[in-house]
Amino acid sequence: MHYDYPELYYRIYPKVIAAVNEHLDDNCSMEKITREQMEKMVDDIYIKMVHEYPEIHEDPYERKYRGRVRAEQRPFFGRSRITRDLITILLISELFRRNRSFFPL
Repeated sequence: MHYDYPELYYRIYPKVIAAVNEHLDDNCSMEKITREQMEKMVDDIYIKMVHEYPEIHEDPYERKYRGRVRAEQRPFFGRSRITRDLITILLISELFRRNRSFFPL
């Protein structure tokens, strides 16, 4: 089957939609959303993803190099960090998409 986006996108995006619907009312505005609300939504979605796919949180490569000097010299982005970043990007994108519908061009 051909995907336009990675399969992970198709697993996360419905959870993003549900989180936005759950946490925000119909007349949401980007200015009203606090950093804490965003972090709470990302955490909620991430926890749901970990329940569905526990391997996201248990990255053996990430644990293997933790604490070594080599890991200190350059940042390492393991599965959990990349997944959280993707959730954040999709969440911001959805919020902008919804906010745009309130302002006609």
